[in-house]
Amino acid sequence: MKEKLKSLTAIFYTPILIYFVFYVAISLVAIASATPVARVQYPLGNFVMRQMIFFAIGIVAVLVVLFFELKRLRFIRWGLYFICLILLALVYFVGERYPCIGTQDMLVPCLNGATRWINIPIPGLQFQLQPSEFMRIALILVLADIMQVHNEKFGLDTRTFKSDFWLITKSILVLIVPIYLIYDQPDTGITILILVTTAFMLITAGIKWTYILAAGGIAAAVTVTFLNLVINNPHFLLDNGIIVDHQYVRFVGWFDPFSRISHEGRHLALGLIAMASGGLFGNGFASGAHFFPEAHTDYIFAVIGMDFGMIGSSIVILLNLLFSFTILKTAVLNREHYNNHVCVGIFASLMAQQFWNIGMIVGLLPISGVTLPFISHGGSSVLASMIMLGIILTSHVEGLTIKRSNTVFREDILYLNEKLL
Repeated sequence: MKEKLKSLTAIFYTPILIYFVFYVAISLVAIASATPVARVQYPLGNFVMRQMIFFAIGIVAVLVVLFFELKRLRFIRWGLYFICLILLALVYFVGERYPCIGTQDMLVPCLNGATRWINIPIPGLQFQLQPSEFMRIALILVLADIMQVHNEKFGLDTRTFKSDFWLITKSILVLIVPIYLIYDQPDTGITILILVTTAFMLITAGIKWTYILAAGGIAAAVTVTFLNLVINNPHFLLDNGIIVDHQYVRFVGWFDPFSRISHEGRHLALGLIAMASGGLFGNGFASGAHFFPEAHTDYIFAVIGMDFGMIGSSIVILLNLLFSFTILKTAVLNREHYNNHVCVGIFASLMAQQFWNIGMIVGLLPISGVTLPFISHGGSSVLASMIMLGIILTSHVEGLTIKRSNTVFREDILYLNEKLL
């Protein structure tokens, strides 16, 4: 136990903890600043206190992961995968349907018809578990093992089309069921995040660039075709169940938000107005200058732009970039090991989530229910992000151990060579 605690002191030699403290501070300040806007829609109480409780639970989860270690998480990866799969299936039977709050005209698009949550009876907290957030982590653990075992069997010099195709096939087989269950909730945002994460992990696992370019070309063609159908033939998508009504409404609002500000484009238009009103320094803490739905959750970045201006927004973006860069450094520290693939997966998942959340608020991407990691209010989002933080920290500790072992090994080889000479 003493040795274990000594090894864990290594986490104090990484800036990740410093970045986390900044995340917590920004999150609590931003949520408090969003309260005048959020209360218009959600008169549920003190969001800041709830977020502090979520962070406290998350810190416990981080400590559990640190003491459990990633090698043990790898051992139970399939168990975690199937637990998350069962929870996703349970959503269909006991899941909480999230209705629109207020008039339909004011809040379109909303989460109407979405069933993604399971109510957890925690007194006074009103916690709703979103299994798809945790399935992202389970999939990263499983896919990382598949890629590590594959790389140990097939080196870069012995890879063929057959071996790469088999790796992609195994990854797809792992994804099919959870992707279907998540997309059918419907939760397009998490679905896309999982696909992007898997693609990035496959790229870094050593798949040949010709296959990557071919897959990228197919993805681009599918995206262009899909958007063309949304614009010119939406009935084809709706009649065949490819998208549902509220997803189509979001695309319509994304294409031209200001001409549809009273209906489909309300979310995006009001968010853009709020961001623009902040200018360089913002309107001030808790200004409540503009109303927009989901101010404390999905649209927390719009609150930061409105109340703290371009300076506040830039600080958040810079913090995200620094945090992501540190995750990549941790991945490099664990190169050629299982931890490397896990870190790459977490980097891709968090980076894609940050890009999507900020992109949808400034109009670069369509609106989806994607939160801003560590900052948005929400129990499942915070807890999932904290578990990822714990995995990165334990990967850092294990990476330093690997580095020391390699250094000692090289020194021993050098010593033996000198003796032989």
